[in-house]
Amino acid sequence: MCNRLKCLKQYINPPWYRRRNQFKIMIIFIILLSTTLFLTCEKDTDIDQNPVYKPSVEMQFGTISALVQEVSFQTNGFSIVGDLRTPVEGEEHPAIIMVHGSGNATRYGAVPFEPLIEIFLQKGFAVLSWDKPGNGESEGVFNNEYKLTERAEIVAEAVKILADNPTILSSSIGLWGISAAGWVMPMSLGKTNGISFMIVVSGGGEDSIEQYAYQVSQVVACDGGSSDQAEAVELYWSQMAKATEYNGYREAVDILVDIPGVYEYTGLTVSEEDQWRPWPRDIDAFFDPMDVIRHTTIPILVLFGELDKNIDPVQGAQAYEAALKAAGNKDYIIKVIQDVAHILTPATTGCLTESVGSKYVPEYMDILEKWLNNQNL
Repeated sequence: MCNRLKCLKQYINPPWYRRRNQFKIMIIFIILLSTTLFLTCEKDTDIDQNPVYKPSVEMQFGTISALVQEVSFQTNGFSIVGDLRTPVEGEEHPAIIMVHGSGNATRYGAVPFEPLIEIFLQKGFAVLSWDKPGNGESEGVFNNEYKLTERAEIVAEAVKILADNPTILSSSIGLWGISAAGWVMPMSLGKTNGISFMIVVSGGGEDSIEQYAYQVSQVVACDGGSSDQAEAVELYWSQMAKATEYNGYREAVDILVDIPGVYEYTGLTVSEEDQWRPWPRDIDAFFDPMDVIRHTTIPILVLFGELDKNIDPVQGAQAYEAALKAAGNKDYIIKVIQDVAHILTPATTGCLTESVGSKYVPEYMDILEKWLNNQNL
């Protein structure tokens, strides 16, 4: 016999009912555990897939149709998302990777990409470009002192990815790049053997300290400064940035801050000795692309704008000529195009304040087409 309370509990929650509840709880636990494991495995699988291609869609580039696939890949902490455009006809294609200049840019270009993509597709090339990290759908933060190196590593990974793509001729993957790409692309040559040609547009022929010294000097000249002031900027900016002792730095910076336009453009101020440190020699600012080009024998097309105030076209053309000759390179063209500025659009002065159009000069397009026609890819 049981007392009234115990008997009541037996009827409210009998042993067979408790066992059934325990069984239900076990089933629910197994389902939750299986779901968690499935989702975890699925997530890990996605991470392991590098690259990830989305289904292709047909798109128009000027008069040319192409199959466009969004592609994403991971490299050195960066998540890169871009587009691979492939000619509709044919099973295997040579490929061009488009390398941005400095500043913000998406896969569609900070400069007009579409006319260039149209030419590349017309000549049978697949074309890959991506959103720079921090722009569009790409993620990651560059280390400012090693940004060129990090960008070159992304390019090298992209070359590897294209080489593994069955629609791409792995022996015919090249680079097109503008401005700061003139440092990134030579760096990339040192990180992969998979680059078979290179097109350099307004890329520097010296380290980026010397390039910036030229740019600031041109800003001063365009603002009405004398030729002596512009020459002083170029000389003393380099001395200031490359100084290893405070006295050399201080001599240069005292001269620079007194030249009209330097502070307004650069924000340069004087650092006292207890706050000053020489720039580390291993940072990207000291990288001279000619150190690589002097050993480069792949086909190279190098183009400059006569009125370029960002990159010194005279120094650049001479530096590339000397470096490619030293390399024994037999397949290169260097051309300075008249009456155009940095991005090879028509200009009157080339000064950074001048408003220029977005339509490339026909000479640029003609040189590009003829050069691509002559490549045995």
